[in-house]
Amino acid sequence: MASHQSPYSKLNSICYSETDPNYHEHFEKYLYDQPFDVVWNTYVTIDPAKAWAGKMIHFNQLYSRSTGEEVFPGQEYKDGMGVGQVIILNLHVFNGAVKLTVGHEVMEVDKAKKLIRICYLENSKSEGSQFITFKTLENGKTEVSHKTFYRSGSWFRDKIIYPYFHTKAINEFHENVRNAIPKLT
Repeated sequence: MASHQSPYSKLNSICYSETDPNYHEHFEKYLYDQPFDVVWNTYVTIDPAKAWAGKMIHFNQLYSRSTGEEVFPGQEYKDGMGVGQVIILNLHVFNGAVKLTVGHEVMEVDKAKKLIRICYLENSKSEGSQFITFKTLENGKTEVSHKTFYRSGSWFRDKIIYPYFHTKAINEFHENVRNAIPKLT
């Protein structure tokens, strides 16, 4: 347990509000050969340093509001994804010419609802929520949908920049999870 207060403990999350029409929507879908339980377990237990590791996205740290625990790259990640975890990521865009830090907070991890809900942390360029939902298909495979509601106050960022880089970032994330899922034998 951390002996000091994380600077991220003071930041609030700014989540999507269904009653506010001023959000943009982004949607991607991923298909996995494995059944729901296997896919779900991988999403909620994958080490964030492995989940958020790519050309563009890099795990910086995790802070748990409930326990005060901080996890940095290279440290053991034991408990899995949980409500109140703040995930700080570094984004390297334009081939690393621009480096940004973004924060998310895990707001909901509900296996019965087949839902993971994440909100943006204040001080990020965007605000809103990401909904990762799981669906069991008739053939026993699993479909994962990633729906994001976001806004930044900049038309150019929301319509031109965000969709492109968000797609790259979440594709890296979901591909890393895919690579961590135990293969069917």
